[in-house]
Amino acid sequence: MDFDLDKIPFYKKALSYIKPVWLKNEHSVLNPGLELLLYNGRFQLATNDALYSDGEHYTPAVSAVNRLKPYLPGVKSVLVLGVGLGSIVQVIKKNGFDPRFTLVEIDKVILKLALEFLSTTSNAVMEPICADAKDFIEKNKDKFDLIFIDIFDSRTVPQFVSSPTFLTLCRGSLTPGGRVVWNYIINDEQEWKRTLKEFSAIFPDNEIIQSDTNRIFIAKA
Repeated sequence: MDFDLDKIPFYKKALSYIKPVWLKNEHSVLNPGLELLLYNGRFQLATNDALYSDGEHYTPAVSAVNRLKPYLPGVKSVLVLGVGLGSIVQVIKKNGFDPRFTLVEIDKVILKLALEFLSTTSNAVMEPICADAKDFIEKNKDKFDLIFIDIFDSRTVPQFVSSPTFLTLCRGSLTPGGRVVWNYIINDEQEWKRTLKEFSAIFPDNEIIQSDTNRIFIAKA
């Protein structure tokens, strides 16, 4: 996929300011319904019912970075679990910060798209890893200043992501005083209450940003 806006026909760019414009279908074993769209002149990655990436305007990334600005000057390493098109990389770079990014994505098609896209929009230092986030965090020995968790199956957070085991391992992968950001979508109120309780038990120093059905957990190790 060529992510050069100059090569997109003018009529498609103009139409994108009225509604999302389809550019291409992407098929993978894990995500057979991926679509690349152009909306408001920017690239999006989506499924039929979920937005996986929205460039510099991806709300969970923007909200988290805005809240963490006082902390970000000291951040040297960022672990991204669930990559999309790399919105968190774009947003952090746009705000003038330049950490090293480790990008973990189970879907090789999404990871390939992200790297192609970021190579045209960012000079970030990135280490791409095609792996299941659960397997990665279980084996990880490195420490990160910031972990950004954005893992979905369409609009559903996989069960392992909200498990105490996974969240505890994420905490153990942070440097002292490090931060974790977790993008969560509420589909069931009782499940949300349970998740909030378990997250708070592992990360008691936390806050939650609300954006429609999204909840963005931000916590300090």
